[in-house]
Amino acid sequence: MGFMKASLILFVSLCLISCAPAKSSYFGEANFTGVSASGEEISFAKLEKDQIALNVYSPDCVPCWKEIPALNLLHSEIQNKFPKKALFMVVDPYQIVPDITDELPFGQVFQMAKERMNVEIKNRNIQVPIVYMKKPFRVKEGGLVTGTPETLLFETNPLRLYYNFLGSISELTNKEAIEKDPKFNFFRYQFGMESI
Repeated sequence: MGFMKASLILFVSLCLISCAPAKSSYFGEANFTGVSASGEEISFAKLEKDQIALNVYSPDCVPCWKEIPALNLLHSEIQNKFPKKALFMVVDPYQIVPDITDELPFGQVFQMAKERMNVEIKNRNIQVPIVYMKKPFRVKEGGLVTGTPETLLFETNPLRLYYNFLGSISELTNKEAIEKDPKFNFFRYQFGMESI
């Protein structure tokens, strides 16, 4: 009887493991693409990374400006210590270019958004690579991203959102203070950069 019971438990366990649903995306993130400042198309699902963080930025967002020192610090650390991770600053060009409609072609909106972000890069010392997102990504009410700043954390294979960090990662300005900020360290933990 004991052998039968153990065999049945093993059989049920194997069925449950093999029948478990595969990881999948829930918000259409597998289709997230954008264009770098140099004009290179980036498909986030095809990047050879284990984890990707997309920080959603707007030039009209004061908390976005304030978190730039923390983002620059994270980007530098990721580049130097975590080659299987990536951090990008992403913008919705249709959201950051004033007085345009959705009907305007992406190429035209991209050029206007790039001009606006070039000023931001210079004036705010942004060191994180910027990607101009294509549809279906949008910053809008009722969407995945409803405001800025917001940082989306993704696992890959397939690309899947696993954490949505609302608000600034840190608004502190000097390196030592940022490194002690609990929110900054919580982000690092969530992104697999340290253990608690």
